[in-house]
Amino acid sequence: MTRFQKSMAKTGRAILLGTALTIAGGTAAVGVQPASAASASEAQTVYNQFSKYVSNPSSLAQARKYLINHIGKAGSWYATLMTLQLENAQKAELDRFSEKIYPEHVQKVLMDAEVTNELTYTELLKRVKDSGVRKLIEETWDKGYKLETSEGMYYPVMHYEGYKVFKLHIGKDIAAYIDIMATETNKPSDFDAAIIITWDELIGRAAIMSDFVDQYPKSNRAAAVREELSYIVPKLLMGADNTPAYDYDTNVLDPELRRAYDDVLLEGPGDNTVLNIITRLIPLLDASGNKHTEEVSAYLEQVIDGYTER
Repeated sequence: MTRFQKSMAKTGRAILLGTALTIAGGTAAVGVQPASAASASEAQTVYNQFSKYVSNPSSLAQARKYLINHIGKAGSWYATLMTLQLENAQKAELDRFSEKIYPEHVQKVLMDAEVTNELTYTELLKRVKDSGVRKLIEETWDKGYKLETSEGMYYPVMHYEGYKVFKLHIGKDIAAYIDIMATETNKPSDFDAAIIITWDELIGRAAIMSDFVDQYPKSNRAAAVREELSYIVPKLLMGADNTPAYDYDTNVLDPELRRAYDDVLLEGPGDNTVLNIITRLIPLLDASGNKHTEEVSAYLEQVIDGYTER
């Protein structure tokens, strides 16, 4: 069982529910070695062709398709490097590509088709009849994005689930990073200022991220996961505007959140940094009658500042 699997298991209900690449600044991924001498030439050829595609925004879809079809020939070192470069290229192109989705006509077609975040790519194409918008949807998918909607607006986001085809070929840390990002993008933890997953799931995601940064501190994506932690830790301690951890009128902790905290204590936090934050919070809650007192507030502010100021 990997450390990440243990993190999912260690807190019972609580866990079971559950950037740019700078080549000169360090290795592409932890524990990854270049291709063997026998395959080095083929790996170099694959990398050279991929580099031509990925360096040009107009051939981003070709870069993704090429990597899917040829990553097995590249060796783990090049495979990891190319996976990271593809993510960089997709992120760099996302804002520009989004401008194609924002026009009123496109938005209206998607709205009339009653497009939701839960639709698959195939279901989405079945609903949309406008040929121009269908072509945009196909381009969205080919470039490695997916469509989402919030507050009446449609927009593309990174489709990390699609990166899982690379996991067998890349470094363990980047494979774990893909899982973390796919979990959040498949089902975001919050929507319209409300937490839309259970408290148990929220704690579980934070625990896995915490394990990642502890296990892979030198990973090329450690900073990206730390940034995710800076968003999720405040939510599991204070909630969100429309899902507060403490009742606005009584200052009393949500009983379901208290139950989720107790599960952490019951199962044992081990050496997980986030779970130990909760363990240290519980005696303060016991002393305050689960209220957001000055003592509780001071502790929470200290913890949250530690994550948001990194």
